[in-house]
Amino acid sequence: MIYSGVQSDNKTRKAHGVAICLDPIATKVWKDSGSEWEAVSERIIKIRLKCTPIDITVLSVYSPVNPSAKQMANDADKFYSDLQDTINNVSTNDMLIIMGDLNARVGGNQQQLASINSVGPFTVDVENENGARLVEWCEINNIVVSNTFFQHKLLHQTSWMHPGNKIWHMIDYTLVNKKFRSSVEDVRMYRRASGGIETDHHLMRTKIKIHLKSRRKGVLQKKTSIDAVKLKDEKLVEAFQKGLRERVDDANVDTISIDEKYEMFVSHLKEKAREHFILDKKVNRKKRMAYR
Repeated sequence: MIYSGVQSDNKTRKAHGVAICLDPIATKVWKDSGSEWEAVSERIIKIRLKCTPIDITVLSVYSPVNPSAKQMANDADKFYSDLQDTINNVSTNDMLIIMGDLNARVGGNQQQLASINSVGPFTVDVENENGARLVEWCEINNIVVSNTFFQHKLLHQTSWMHPGNKIWHMIDYTLVNKKFRSSVEDVRMYRRASGGIETDHHLMRTKIKIHLKSRRKGVLQKKTSIDAVKLKDEKLVEAFQKGLRERVDDANVDTISIDEKYEMFVSHLKEKAREHFILDKKVNRKKRMAYR
């Protein structure tokens, strides 16, 4: 476990401390990568995994609650300032994964969501101040709120119940940079999994599989099939030579370079070959069928 917090005499259970836990395989990858990590603050911790073919930067975060006083607003300002500084130092080639309690409720009607690229159609809340700030920050940094792109039952989307009104909310999120959005295959909550660690939040599981964009294949030129039988036809060979000679004579001028003359010759050669010796696939197919 990689942990970032504050000194014990200043520690508050509900306000300080974030951590990233790695399984044995991920731990080995992290150590082989040079054990790169940074305790940004008591609310942000970062590690980097050097993987093949894409390096992955993971942030665990814990945002201040929705501000209701000036001090809370200042805490939120500092959190987003630290978060911005942190991702500014992340390589643009990395897959960036930000996970944690953002204490934000994102939502809105379909018309509002249609104009926002960072939020999907499957929100469950009415947007609050923290939610609006989170969405704005994601829009600026080309980051998506992955939870909102997957449809699940309400109990598998919400992660925390308000102790007063007993209403469940989605406040724990997985954020990724937009170019890796398709690599996130699912995000959902598991309610029973959190009982053993004494938390009022439910476990969030995110399934990720790196999908690399395939390189576009260049436009392939059609291969010309030559009929070997036609090459033995003296009349066709004579017509081919005559046509080629005429084209070569037309290109024999002093105003073009030797390279241009060569390109014209090759072009004329292919043109006349297609004109006289191209394989007639329909006729050839009929012959094969007749032999059967």
